[in-house]
Amino acid sequence: QLQAWSQWRGDKMEGKPKYKTSLSLPEGVYEVFGTYNCASKQARQQRALKSSYARVIRLRPTPASPKPKSSLSLSLKSKKTIPFPSLPISGSTNESADVEFLVYPCGDSICVCNLSITVAEAAKTSGAWREKTKSFSQDPTCCSINRQTSSGDYLEVLVGFENGDIILLDAISMAHKSKYNVNAALNASRVTDVEWLPGSKTQFVAAFGNGVLLVLDSTKEDGSPKTLAAAAAAAPSGGDLSMGGDPSAFSVLRSKTQKNNPVSRWHVGKGCINHIAFSSDGKLALSCQDGLARVLDMNTEKLLFSFRSQYGAMLCSAWSPDNEYLVTGGEDDLVIVWSFADKCPVARCLGHNSWLSVVEFDPLFCISKAMAGGQGGQAQHEVPYSASNYRFLSVAQDGRMCYWDLNDGNLVLSRKRAGAPRRSSAASWNEAAARSALYNVAELSRPEEVPSMEPIYNALITQEPLSSLHVTEGAMLTVTFGGESRVWARPGGSTTQMRDEDDSR
Repeated sequence: QLQAWSQWRGDKMEGKPKYKTSLSLPEGVYEVFGTYNCASKQARQQRALKSSYARVIRLRPTPASPKPKSSLSLSLKSKKTIPFPSLPISGSTNESADVEFLVYPCGDSICVCNLSITVAEAAKTSGAWREKTKSFSQDPTCCSINRQTSSGDYLEVLVGFENGDIILLDAISMAHKSKYNVNAALNASRVTDVEWLPGSKTQFVAAFGNGVLLVLDSTKEDGSPKTLAAAAAAAPSGGDLSMGGDPSAFSVLRSKTQKNNPVSRWHVGKGCINHIAFSSDGKLALSCQDGLARVLDMNTEKLLFSFRSQYGAMLCSAWSPDNEYLVTGGEDDLVIVWSFADKCPVARCLGHNSWLSVVEFDPLFCISKAMAGGQGGQAQHEVPYSASNYRFLSVAQDGRMCYWDLNDGNLVLSRKRAGAPRRSSAASWNEAAARSALYNVAELSRPEEVPSMEPIYNALITQEPLSSLHVTEGAMLTVTFGGESRVWARPGGSTTQMRDEDDSR
């Protein structure tokens, strides 16, 4: 069906460019800096799934050398003082420069792109490379780069598979290091997403198609299923479906010995977990097939709250840099902004015509009320809400990329709400708050009561559905279902890379 749809779109767009080469936004023009497509022809006929991006140091430090300065943290500044950074992807020969990698599964292969080297440099330099692939007997579904241990000569990547296996490999040499959930010893379902725990060098979480989330340690081996069965027997009744509990209940099982994997097993609910999103303060958002975005506390191992889509599954989510907002996307073609503190929807974002693939914030254009009010938020009460702004992006299966600015000036009330003075807005929110408190779930029970928002920029950038998006300090990265990735340089970035590679592709 996807091939037929692509063929139909190709016939409609015949004679027109397959990809846009520039995006005109208020801050300037984003131009295509580089194109990568390392997937095989057979793999391109299948869908490219969730990708992983990392900016790491070029060389691993030795004990005698000083610890290199981290380049992963982005400082959030006022919009008036934000400098447009030069694009880090410049092919610099400086040995101390950072290296950027993009890894994504496509078909039966894992594709690795070195974003820090140009075509000319790859041809002239011995041992240099821009693209690598590795094929597997099973189809990979997701991947995640370990930013704590990776460098330019060693890239530690987790890869999840359809049969439930999880492999840890060095994506530079493509050598296997470890394997987890072998023969479905810990959970018999496909892996839908994997993510390293923030700040951890060894622990990671893996989401599965049956609503189970496993916390694993890369230094431990798989334990026996009897260990989990014993923990389930000692736990309160209800919970894990595989252990005979309520399929919709939330539960956490821990091994008593902690000598083997898993560290813990979370049964989140009935249905697939589609996406994992960590906040900087220890919260975890899970986008689930049953239409809920569940927010968990990793420290207390408790379910805090849930947000429900208008209809259909939740497919992706992202936290704002200050953790005030959670943005979700799903099968309802909507991007929804939720206030975690108020437990209610803030905006319905209308701009896509198909299922959402990824939403992500751009920290360079995010200004919270605390930042707008002064250092440390000392003058928050004196700053109007309109002084704050949250920039986020979204891509979907309609091939569109949307830029959104969440601020007071962009929120629009519907005519239905504006023309109904008899119904108190406060009463509506009180009713919604009462329902949320009763069921611990916030939902769009009255969409007309929620302000809508249109994107500041909406562009059809490709004929193919988009599967991934990454916002970096110097560029935007997009990946299509067919495995083609593109780097969009920010305004003021270097765009000196040879264009003949784009023409040849």
